[in-house]
Amino acid sequence: MQTPFVDPGICNNAQLAFNTGIYALALYQASDLISSGSELLMLVPAVAGIVGSVVLPILGAVPDGMMVLFSGLGENAQETVSVGVGALAGSTVMLLTFPWFICILFGRAPIEKGKANYMSKDPPGCLRAGISYGESIPKNAKIMLATTFLFLVIQIPASFAELLGAKRKAQAADEHFPALLGLIACVFAFGGYLVYCFQDANEDKLLAQVVKGIDDKEITIGTALTFIKKTAASQSQRDLLNKADMTRLKKVCRPFFKRYDFDKDAQLSLPELKPLLHDLGYYPSTETLNSFYGCSVTDTDMNLCLQASMDTNHDGQVSFEEFVEYLYKFMQDETRLARAPTRGLTPYPADEDEEDDVEEAIPEDLAHLSPTQQMARVIFRSVWMMGLGTFLVLMFSDPMVDCLNEWGKRLDISPFYVSFVLAPFASNASELLAAYTYAVKKTEKNMTTSLSTLLGAACMNNTFVFSIFLALVYQQGLAWQFTAETLSMIVVQWLIGLFAISTKTQTVFTGFMILMCYPGCLMFVYFLENVVGLD
Repeated sequence: MQTPFVDPGICNNAQLAFNTGIYALALYQASDLISSGSELLMLVPAVAGIVGSVVLPILGAVPDGMMVLFSGLGENAQETVSVGVGALAGSTVMLLTFPWFICILFGRAPIEKGKANYMSKDPPGCLRAGISYGESIPKNAKIMLATTFLFLVIQIPASFAELLGAKRKAQAADEHFPALLGLIACVFAFGGYLVYCFQDANEDKLLAQVVKGIDDKEITIGTALTFIKKTAASQSQRDLLNKADMTRLKKVCRPFFKRYDFDKDAQLSLPELKPLLHDLGYYPSTETLNSFYGCSVTDTDMNLCLQASMDTNHDGQVSFEEFVEYLYKFMQDETRLARAPTRGLTPYPADEDEEDDVEEAIPEDLAHLSPTQQMARVIFRSVWMMGLGTFLVLMFSDPMVDCLNEWGKRLDISPFYVSFVLAPFASNASELLAAYTYAVKKTEKNMTTSLSTLLGAACMNNTFVFSIFLALVYQQGLAWQFTAETLSMIVVQWLIGLFAISTKTQTVFTGFMILMCYPGCLMFVYFLENVVGLD
C-alpha cells in the first residue's frame, strides 16, 4: 500500500530520529487540538455537561488508543503490539507520576494542622509544605483501583498457559474466549464510568457547597432547611417535595444527624436531641419544649412527648428516617422555621457572577460579537479543532508505531521500553502543562480538579484503551504475553491510589516518592523479565 511516510527500515539513525521527532510533535499538536477544542465546546451551556463528562474523557484517550490499535494491525502484530503495550503502560504511569509531582511541587503551601494553608503568605519550603484536596480524590482513586481488576480477566488465563508451557498459537487459542469476556467487561466498565462522570458533572454543585458548609460548621440547620425549601423544584407546592428534593433534604440532614449521634449507634436518644433543639431555636426549658413537641412537657413525661412528635415507631430512639421526616414537617412551618438561627454563607446561586465567568472564558477575538454569534463561532471552532486533531492522530499514529518499533530493533531492546518512554510525552504532554497551570493557582479546588483529571485518565486507559487491546487479541489471534508489564502497571496504580486514599494532604516528599514510581516501573518490568523470568 502506498503511503506518504518513509519506511523507518531504510532510514539512517539521524533520519529516524528526525522522523520520530516530527511524528511526536504532530501527535502532541493533535492531542492539544482535541483537548482545547473540547474545552471550548464546554462554553456552550446546552452541551457543557455532556462534553465535560463524556466527550473530554473519550477524546483524551484517543491518541493512546490509536497507537494501541495500529500496533496490532500489521503482519507482525505479535511483535509490534509491544509498542502499544508500552504506550498504554507509559501513558498510565506517566500521567500518575510527572503531572502529580508537578501539582505538589508548584502548588505546595505550608502545612498547618495537617492541612495545606493556601491563604498563608509564608514562603512554602519543601519539608513542611504540600497540597490538600477534596473528597472526590479518594473516591476517584478507588474507582481507578477497581478498574485494574479488568487486566486479570486476560492475565490469569495467560499465566496458566505460560505455566503449562503452551506455545504461542496454543496460548492465543486458549485466550480467545477470555479476551472476549474481558472486552465485554471493559465495555461495560467504560460505559459505567461515563455514566458516573455524567452524573458527577451534573450533580447539584450548590447542594455540595451547602453540605461542605455543614461539615465545616459554617452553615446552621436553619440555613440549610431554608435553602432546601427555597430551591425546591416545585416552587408552587413546596409543601409537597418531589423525590429528587427529598433526596436533597436527606443529603442535608445526614451530616447533622451524624453530628448529634454522639455514641455513633445510628439512633438519637433524648440527650442527643438537646443540641438539635438548641440549633432549631428551642432551648431546653419547659416552655420551649412544649412549643417544640407540641404537647405539655414535664421532666417526667418528656420521653412520651418525644415519641409523639418524632419517634413514630415508639422504640424510644429516633432513626435517621424519623429525623428527616420531622425536619421535613418542621421546614413546612414558616413560624417555627423563622425561629431557627441562620448563620453561614448564603448558599444561593449568583447568576450574574456565573455569566461573568462565561464572558471571561469566551475567546477575546469573539468578545465583540452577540451571544448568539459567539455560540455559533465557538461550536464551529471547537468542531474544527477536534476534527483536525483526530485526523492528525489517525495519520501519524501508525508511522509513530513503526518508528518506535524500529528503535527497539536498532537498540536491541524491547520496543516496549522505547514506547514507554517516548509515546506518553508525545500524546499526553499537554497534561504536564495543564497540571502546572492548575498548580500555580494554589487552591484546593484546582488541586482537586487537576488530580481528578489524572485519575480519570488512568480509568480511561484501564477501560477504553485496554478494550482496544482485547479486541486485537480476540480478532487477530494474538497471545497476551505481557505479564511483567501488566503487573507493573497494576502495582504502580495501587501504590499511587493508596497514597490518594490514605490522606487528603500530600507533602513534597510524597510527591518525590510518586515521581520515582515512573523509573521504578521500568526497573520492575526489567526485574520481572530478566530475573524472575516472566514475559
